[in-house]
Amino acid sequence: MPLYEALYEGLKPFTWLILEAIFDPFVIGIGLLMGWKANQFGKLILAGLAAGLAGTAVTFILRLLDISWFEGGYMFGGAHALFRILAGYGWSVLGYIAARLKVRRADKSRSSLG
Repeated sequence: MPLYEALYEGLKPFTWLILEAIFDPFVIGIGLLMGWKANQFGKLILAGLAAGLAGTAVTFILRLLDISWFEGGYMFGGAHALFRILAGYGWSVLGYIAARLKVRRADKSRSSLG
């Protein structure tokens, strides 16, 4: 069995959890915002950690209040936080790249006008 098939088979039980982490609105918002504000690439590790943990905390608080979209069981333990941290890192990288592209385009437009 090739490695990619073994990896896919191993992650099958986590598919809904991975998708939920990637599309969690709190993880997206915090990750993009902190990535946008980061002025060094190394700060994205902390931005991803903050976005993932904040998304996990908000999700569990909403679950306690019975107003959550998260209805899965807790049989996966820390995988909730792990996948949200990884998703937060991904969203913060996207925010960082978008901010750098905006600055680069603004510099080009200023230099072409002058």
